[in-house]
Order: sequence, then C-alpha cells, then structure tokens
Amino acid sequence: MRRVAIIGGGPAGARVAWRLAEAGLAPTLFEPRTRFEKPCGGGIPARGLDTFPFLHDPRLPARRVAQCDIIAPSGRRVAIRLAEPLLIFRRSDLHEYLLDRAVASGAALVAERVLGFSRGTAGWSLESGAGDLRRAHGPFDFLVAADGAGGFARRRLTRGVPAAELTQGLGYYLPGVDEEEVTLRFYPGLDGYLWVFPRLDHAAVGICDTLGRRPAAELRALVDRFIRERYGAAVMDRAIGYAALIPGAPPAIENATLQGDGWALVGDSGQAVDPLTREGIYFALVSADLLADAIAAGRPADYAPAWGKRMAPEFAWAARHAGRFFESTFIERLVRLTDRSPHLAGVVADLISGRQPYRTLRRRLLMAAPLVAWQAARRWSGPTVSPARDS
Repeated sequence: MRRVAIIGGGPAGARVAWRLAEAGLAPTLFEPRTRFEKPCGGGIPARGLDTFPFLHDPRLPARRVAQCDIIAPSGRRVAIRLAEPLLIFRRSDLHEYLLDRAVASGAALVAERVLGFSRGTAGWSLESGAGDLRRAHGPFDFLVAADGAGGFARRRLTRGVPAAELTQGLGYYLPGVDEEEVTLRFYPGLDGYLWVFPRLDHAAVGICDTLGRRPAAELRALVDRFIRERYGAAVMDRAIGYAALIPGAPPAIENATLQGDGWALVGDSGQAVDPLTREGIYFALVSADLLADAIAAGRPADYAPAWGKRMAPEFAWAARHAGRFFESTFIERLVRLTDRSPHLAGVVADLISGRQPYRTLRRRLLMAAPLVAWQAARRWSGPTVSPARDS
C-alpha cells in the first residue's frame, strides 16, 4: 500500500501527508487553500509542544501566553499564571507551514477541490476541479478524509456528524487589538464559553454552544456586547466576523466509526475534539500520527484501536462531566476557590497545559481538598475578587 489520497489539508490532513511522505509512501494531498484562518483560538498547550517539537520551529511564528483569565457568570474573575505558556498560532501560518513540510517531504499537492470519488477494482479514483477545469486522479490504494466535520468526504464514507455532537462557534477577528492573556468568559445557561485569544497581529474573540441550544443571534449578541464593553464600540467597525461548526467526540468513543475498508477519518472528520474544551489542533495531529503509523506499517486497521486506547479514557470522562462543568454554580465555586487557593490554581494551570489528565483529576482534587480548604479559609477575610472588565 503506497498510493494514498488525502482530502483536506488542515492540521490532520497535512500531517498525515508529511508523515507518509517521510516513510517513503506516495501521498497526494487535495487542498485548494494555501492559507486560511479558522474560528478557533489557535492555542496549543504544553503537552502538544512536547509531542510535536516541530511547533517550536522559528519559521512558524507564535504568540507566547502565560496567563489565563477565567470569568464566572457573576463577573467574578481569577487570573491564573501558567508555568508553561501556551503557544498561539495564526491558523493561516500553521496551515501554510504544514503544507510546506508535507510537500518538502515528497507529498504531491493538488490545489483543487475534490468534486467526487469512487472505488473500483483498481482502487480509489478522485475528480478535482478549479474553475472550469476538471481532472481525474488515481487509482489510490487508500483514502483519508480530513475535510472537517461537515466535509462531504466523511458524509460519503459513513454519515454526517449528529447535530447533538456539534458545537456552533462564531465571533470576530479584531485587527489591531492586542491582548496579553487568554480570557475564558462563562454565561448562565451556556453549554460552552466565550474566549479571547491573542494572536500575533490581532485578537480572536468567539463563543461556542451546543448546536441548537441557542439561536445564533443570541450568541452573536453576547459577543458583540462583550467586545463593546471591553474595547469600545469603534472596534466593531473593523471586526471580521466568522462562524463554523465544531465537532465533539461521540458519547462512546470506542464505538466511533473512524475507518472502513480502504479508508479512514482524521482530525475534525473523525471527531478528534475534546468534548469539554472543544480543543482540536492537538488531537488532530495525534490522530494523524496514529493513522500514518498504521498505514506505514502496512496495518491500517490498527488505527482505530490505537486511537481508542489512547483517547477513550480522557474523552469518556470529559463527555460525562461536560454538562456539570458548565453549570454556573460549579464555575462560580471554581473561580472563588481558585482565587483563594494557590494550590488549586496550580491544578487548573496543569489542566490548561494538558499536564493534568481528566481521568486522575478527581483523585488529585480529593487529595488536595484539605490544603485547598485551609488556603481558602486563610484568605477568606482578604480582598474580594475584582470584577471583570466586561461586567
């Protein structure tokens, strides 16, 4: 198995192509865009930087952020210092970098949109197009769908992502707005959060909620109000809006359909997204490496079991606790105690960096409870938490 077609050149697709080319296979990557932004923060935590050292490449510019501000529904706020800063990338830079590395390693890049594909006795055949031009490609031994949760390749191979497992994300890029910290803002009844991520030359402000829980107009109104109160109404004149659907992991990851005979799904197409935080870049790259390893070893069927073994415990925990995590009572208590307990602040910082796995979080919190209670009691008579800037 040498000839592999990859539909979609985001982090997952480009990484698969890069890894397969390095292994001596012949991947062809179909991606019409050489640069594009996406409505995500673009942040990668410490565990991702350890797993993928290429993210430190000086050719890949990034913003280092060492503080995360969490704002509860009441407006209470706590600032958490990160011992291991996040690296925040422009998605356009990351996209271009990964495509360049794939091509430099020997992958073929077809800068056209895939219009259709089919499988015959000789393998997979694809048709791509740009303008009035249509071209046939193939045959290929294996097909990788990496064109996102709403991509047609996933729908053709298996089914679309169920609405209950989709998140609606929308917001703005704010050119010229400079921020020093990540902000996570929670609202009553929101099954998600509002975020502010500093980029190299702008700030990305957005909000997410489970698809269908609130009209998009209500989510947009929350973001608009936040921006006006934090930065002033004039900022909206140059704001660039965005909207997208973000996949979540299925409730039972071990039952997820990640591959079939001669094909596999990676990244957002395979719902490789944290059900709690909706973080996707790190998991897209992990899924890409696991699939590339399986294909290069001549055992593509090993991919889905390897993904389940690595991610099922974490994703299952996150899926079970997502509902409770976004409850206002929980967020208020978390912010209040984190502000008064340096030890709890360290636990939260480890969660943000990816150093603290979900599955051992409860045990760590139980062991830390006496210390957290003592620290909180000592500071209980101290100054109250300062109100958030947008409250």
